[in-house]
Amino acid sequence: MKLSVACNFDPALIEGLKPYPVYEVFGKLTADMFGGGRPSFYLPSVDKKGVEAYVRRTHAAGLEFNYLLNASCMGNKEFTREGQRALDEILDWLDRIDVDSITVATLHFLRFIKRRYPRFKVRISSHRYTDNPRRIRFWQDNGADCIVISEINIYREFKILEAMRKAAETVELSLIVNNSCRQDCAIAGTHAECLNHASTLASNGYPLDYCSIYCMDFRLREPVNYLRANWIRPEDLPLYEDMGYENFKIVERNTPTQILIERSKAYSERRYDGNLLDLVQNHSYPEEKFGESEKDAYSLRRMLKYFIRPWTVNLLSLEKVSKMGKRAGLLYARRGPNPVQIDNRALDGFIERFRTESCQPLDCDDCLYCHEWAEKTVKIDPDFERDMKRMYAEMLDDIHSGSFWDSYVASIGSTLSRISGRAS
Repeated sequence: MKLSVACNFDPALIEGLKPYPVYEVFGKLTADMFGGGRPSFYLPSVDKKGVEAYVRRTHAAGLEFNYLLNASCMGNKEFTREGQRALDEILDWLDRIDVDSITVATLHFLRFIKRRYPRFKVRISSHRYTDNPRRIRFWQDNGADCIVISEINIYREFKILEAMRKAAETVELSLIVNNSCRQDCAIAGTHAECLNHASTLASNGYPLDYCSIYCMDFRLREPVNYLRANWIRPEDLPLYEDMGYENFKIVERNTPTQILIERSKAYSERRYDGNLLDLVQNHSYPEEKFGESEKDAYSLRRMLKYFIRPWTVNLLSLEKVSKMGKRAGLLYARRGPNPVQIDNRALDGFIERFRTESCQPLDCDDCLYCHEWAEKTVKIDPDFERDMKRMYAEMLDDIHSGSFWDSYVASIGSTLSRISGRAS
């Protein structure tokens, strides 16, 4: 087993990972010209000096550092002189500080790095949705050293995974073990591009994550989607190891150190007795798990930096954003138990059906296998469910109607009209 673990740039993380089979951590600057796979407001704040110091710390501990240059859409800037200069500049810097490998999400970046900076190992991002042997061979033939397999649709298709493993003759394959995205998500590509743009210097980290809001609402209304997501339970890892997979990736980069260590422990021991969401949820982290430096990610200062954009969004709408973020544990640390509980050990046996049957030719509404397991294992606090359904509905209605961006004059007029109506 080889574990690749998300980097939150906390020095304590490196020390805490020592007991486990971790060979690298992965991360990037909070923002750069090209952007990456997560929005800036979601990431730890780190500048170039911080990255350089962390790479040295990583190497001193005998680990590698994988830098994410995993932008999905750059508005064609990469094909301009300005973009080429910026690409050379960042790659020169990564070479100077001895980064070991780079994750990319475009063919151009892969071929460019292999031609100009051949010492780097280059990995293909999961945002390229590699999900069959033909795509494996495409990236392999173009010089990739590792491919992170699509995390939205393939993890329980064992025959296809076996064929992909066979096709990978000279390239390593990596599986994200704790992704929580919906199965076969139809808007995954759009989401990747939105997240990309929200971590560019030009965007200043503009943070509206519409796709996440939509999907969290969808999952709450149809709880089967908690189970249909392509996570891998620690107990099921041996099934993938038996096929020849040994490189496993643990996300997310906004996760407190204590939780990243606990996740690494669970997957290295191939067992976890607790809530499955402790391993796979990318928000609603409990307050008691945060170190002092990590609390900045959920601070008022950070809220002001990324969300107060009076000429970009109607600030009168931000009260709803704040309340929703607090109740869902999106913008604030969670206090108290997780309102969604999925007993991981109650899922023993869930994987068996997939070992012999494919989901690809099926309509889930005809099969209902996951629905039946969800009925038994997914427990949602009714007050939380009621509150969040209302908050998500209001937020999505504001977005879809366009009122989220109304002029201040229109918003004040609408508010006065509602007050007047109630008074009469």
